[in-house]
Amino acid sequence: MFTKLYLSTTNANISLSEMISQNIYPLLISVIFHTIVYSLFINAVYYTFFGSLLSMKINSRLFVLLFMIMFFGYIARFYHVKDVYNAYNKDMEKTRNHLDKLYISWIFIA
Repeated sequence: MFTKLYLSTTNANISLSEMISQNIYPLLISVIFHTIVYSLFINAVYYTFFGSLLSMKINSRLFVLLFMIMFFGYIARFYHVKDVYNAYNKDMEKTRNHLDKLYISWIFIA
């Protein structure tokens, strides 16, 4: 569903401003979607253990916090991609292999 966004936000051959301007709407949709999913998951876990949902105040703070983490996470990942790209002497194929393994093994599982 977000494969195109992943590929475009891990392209080390563009600048940060290009990455954001080209992907702002899919990026915001992804951030909002994942923030809602994670908020629902946290509420489900809380409900399972305590028998009630989190209060609206806590949910609001949770939503804002997760939104910020997700949005700035895209920027942090972009800088990480640039560092990996430079470490592999600007070899995009090695960079892509490295990132795909990292994403599948750690980020996606988390």
